[in-house]
Amino acid sequence: MRCKLPVSWCQWRFMKTNQGILNLDFSSYRIVAARNLYSKTKIWPAKYNSETRIELEKYWNPKIQEQNKTRQKFDLKSDKEKYYVLSMFPYPSGKLHMGHVRVYTLSDCMARYHRLKGKQVIHPMGWDAFGLPAENAAIERGEMPDKWTKSNIESMRKQLEELHCSFDWERELSTCDPSYYKWSQFIFLKMYEAGLVYQREGLVNWDPIDQTVLANEQIDDQGHSWRSGAKVEKKYLRQWYIKTTAYSKSLSDGLKELNPEYWRDIISLQRNWIGKCTGTRLDFVLKNGDDTMTDPLSVFTDHPEALYGVSHIALSPEHRFNDPQYCRLKDTGESKSADRLLTIEAVHPITGDRIPIIISNSQEEIIEACLGIPSLSQHDLECAEKFGFTFKEVIDSDGNIMNSEQFSGLTKNQAFQEICSYAKEKGFGGQLTSEKLRDWLISRQRYWGTPIPMIHCPKCQIVPVPQEELPVKLPKLESLTQKGLSPLTQATEWLNVKCPKCGGDATRETDTMDTFVDSSWYFLRYLDPSNSSLPFDREAANQLMPVDLYIGGKEHATLHMFFARFFNHFLCDAGFLSHREPFTNLLPQGMVLGQSYKVKETGQYLKPEEIDFSNRKSPVEKSTGKPLIQEWEKMSKSKYNGVDPQEIIDEYGVSATRMTIVYNVAPKSDRKWSNTEFKGVLNWKGKVWSLVTMVLKNYNKVDTAFQDIDEWNRKIKEVRNIHLAEVSYNIE
Repeated sequence: MRCKLPVSWCQWRFMKTNQGILNLDFSSYRIVAARNLYSKTKIWPAKYNSETRIELEKYWNPKIQEQNKTRQKFDLKSDKEKYYVLSMFPYPSGKLHMGHVRVYTLSDCMARYHRLKGKQVIHPMGWDAFGLPAENAAIERGEMPDKWTKSNIESMRKQLEELHCSFDWERELSTCDPSYYKWSQFIFLKMYEAGLVYQREGLVNWDPIDQTVLANEQIDDQGHSWRSGAKVEKKYLRQWYIKTTAYSKSLSDGLKELNPEYWRDIISLQRNWIGKCTGTRLDFVLKNGDDTMTDPLSVFTDHPEALYGVSHIALSPEHRFNDPQYCRLKDTGESKSADRLLTIEAVHPITGDRIPIIISNSQEEIIEACLGIPSLSQHDLECAEKFGFTFKEVIDSDGNIMNSEQFSGLTKNQAFQEICSYAKEKGFGGQLTSEKLRDWLISRQRYWGTPIPMIHCPKCQIVPVPQEELPVKLPKLESLTQKGLSPLTQATEWLNVKCPKCGGDATRETDTMDTFVDSSWYFLRYLDPSNSSLPFDREAANQLMPVDLYIGGKEHATLHMFFARFFNHFLCDAGFLSHREPFTNLLPQGMVLGQSYKVKETGQYLKPEEIDFSNRKSPVEKSTGKPLIQEWEKMSKSKYNGVDPQEIIDEYGVSATRMTIVYNVAPKSDRKWSNTEFKGVLNWKGKVWSLVTMVLKNYNKVDTAFQDIDEWNRKIKEVRNIHLAEVSYNIE
């Protein structure tokens, strides 16, 4: 049943104040004074207790969810200001955790705030649905990952709706949907056409249990996989790479466009990740006798201007060529600790001369490989004289370039630029980059990922899949196993194809892409999720980008941000976008921490029921009485310090949960979660309830209570404006 405020009182109040309808914003929904108030007993409860709270939300929840689904359509032709609020999309694990509750409450508050300011707000949601966890779960359950993933998506969508998040579900996307990953493949092929994609043998981190390559960030300090716990092995495999180093300078310069007030910490992290772009990488073809080796050798140098003066190339002792089969021991008493000459030689990319290669044990600063240039280094000069390497002096007494063919007579700076330009033109490097940055290894030896759209032909070598044949869909498999390098090798019919060039027998690439590829451009697909001709409409993207506010975990401020910026810079160069930087402002949200307890003696984490809390200041292990270490740590199942959001919502309600998650702690700070945090919020809500209770009780006395209504209106307006200004300032 419903209990109405008297219409005459409402009309009189709003007519007198001339202020329109008064809204009380409860974060997740608004109670409007002229709206019907719910009470199943027809009697207004005097106290805002647990029973009232649950009954109230049970009534309003479906109405709020329906309201969220029927928001105004976005009109590209509207003259209203746009505002794009983006929260990092989740992996569909099937169940929200408190970190999800925090980030999506924050983004929803910001979306609602800007809607109230009259803006057209984009607030989308989707699913980062590919990846190893789904594959492992499928193996454990004996089912395929698509079924498990789709079930989890349905569950999490329902939870987000119950959390009252006002997402635009018409823009919803899932990275495991062929209609999405078709365009990941399309962009990959565009990068291949631009010379940014290559396959090369490389040293990788290999997880022997999950049978896949791991990024450095997926390995703990003890060298174990953070997922399987296995000791990671080093292994050489042919892998696909995206040449992110080619955009080092562009990405470094792009940081200057970002507002340091909002981006200070992120700029620092990104600059450190990219490094100082002081040189370039040059590719050298390798020869072992008369045989040309499959992969070139990439060497970083700060001095491309001295390329004609190279006497040798020095490799670190950790390099794969430090192998007895490649070592050419001389009669000079060389030992394993001395520099050693290899049978492999490099081909000078301009002159075609052979360049000797050594393993250097006497040069500490080699990260991987470096050019020996006697004109610039005393160490290189001594090394060249020791081995009898020939070389040219390429720097004259005035510091200009000599003995370098068409580059002779140039200053060092001029030659630096000219040789880099020549290298880019001829395709052997030349882009400005740093010594520390490496290209992005995207190959993953697993099933549940975007198939790499390449074909291997014995005659034509590597051939890209024609665009009209995209998407290359994942084949249906009967089951998954953890044996072998890639489950896709099981799909014989899918694997064997005809070469698009010669028509001969060929095979598909069986590696799938790193999930970071899919998550590096999803914010663009949100703008045009149904487009079947392009990844997104250029006009829509140019009008709606960049993202005005990006909200997500601060642990993604390095890698994800780097890859997303790289994709955006490339798509801008390719003519798909006019905005080089994808994000105007980033809000790196702190973690939600839970209190953990572990035995001081062994470090073993305990469940709550295993702890004796009789002495709250110094709890002990219940079975042994041993002292414990109490810490605030990231919530984790293994630490038994997690909190189920559903249990919190069932006890306190959605509104109180959302208000508590944004209450008292700055979004960028870590939040120590405790149910005692609800006390302040519930007290405040109780005061609002008491205020309404008082109004309902005294509405017949309104004429005498508000005789000097104009004076009251002046005071209320003044106080209201002060608070509105303060709230707006803090939200902005």
